[in-house]
Amino acid sequence: MQQENLITVIIPTYKHEERLTDLVDLVCSLSTTSNIKYIREIIIVDNGNSLSVDSGTLKLRNYNKVKIIEEKRVGLNYARNTGITEAVADIISFLDDDVIVSEHWAKNIVCGYSEQDILCVGGPVFVKDKETKKWPVWFSNYFLRFLLPPNFPRQAGHLYAPYFIIGANMSFKRETFKRFGMFDPDLDRKGGNLLSNGDTEFLIRIPQSMVWYEPQAEVWSKIKEKRLTRIFMTRRLFWQGISDYIMVKKRGLENFYDKKEVYLTIYFFKELTQAITKLNFFEAFCRFIRLFGYKYAFIYIKKKER
Repeated sequence: MQQENLITVIIPTYKHEERLTDLVDLVCSLSTTSNIKYIREIIIVDNGNSLSVDSGTLKLRNYNKVKIIEEKRVGLNYARNTGITEAVADIISFLDDDVIVSEHWAKNIVCGYSEQDILCVGGPVFVKDKETKKWPVWFSNYFLRFLLPPNFPRQAGHLYAPYFIIGANMSFKRETFKRFGMFDPDLDRKGGNLLSNGDTEFLIRIPQSMVWYEPQAEVWSKIKEKRLTRIFMTRRLFWQGISDYIMVKKRGLENFYDKKEVYLTIYFFKELTQAITKLNFFEAFCRFIRLFGYKYAFIYIKKKER
């Protein structure tokens, strides 16, 4: 198979419970006969050098085409950028460290680039065992969208609002990073904080005509129980507001996908009223928390600059 039809898979990882088990499951799904023939290498980027002290990493090194590299600077986008500089294939794909890919994921990613001038191909991310999972009574699609998008298109093609590709399952031609730069280290996860928007900010640099959605390139995410708590979701929405402010500051309000939710607009109060009417009081509270995070972000940035 020609080099331009092969994938470098980059898996940034930072310490969390069950990480080694999750990584082994992911690498195992990538190593199936149907996937591995389309994969040039699997790069696990150890963010913060926490994986190197885990004796269980030998299990990962035993898999074919796997290499583990270190990035001491803590931050998801630092890890992504380090992976890019190490990658050798023409297609560079990013996966979260707690997903599992489908049987023909790699083939479908490669096929997505058969369309002319495509620089980015992404696929859907579904919740593993969604039907049997025990969801909190307060949990709604409003909250799900801050973990995974609740809906994806059924057909392949260019992707337009309200749909979007996310960092858990996205890929790019190598030339994309020469044309549009690298991921912004000011955005996305940094250790214990819950910054986001790093994938979104990068994707809006690319013309929509060059972004392709492939519904058969499926992955499944393991949503941990700790993410289904009120404490986590309150923190998640607060940091989302901070991330939104940074995004707007860098790319302008006109390019921001959720502008109606970070200002006291008629839309905001309409959604708030609907939540209260349905007795979704925690959702209403979190909408204000996101708004508060957006307003607080100015202070957050000033503190960082000091």
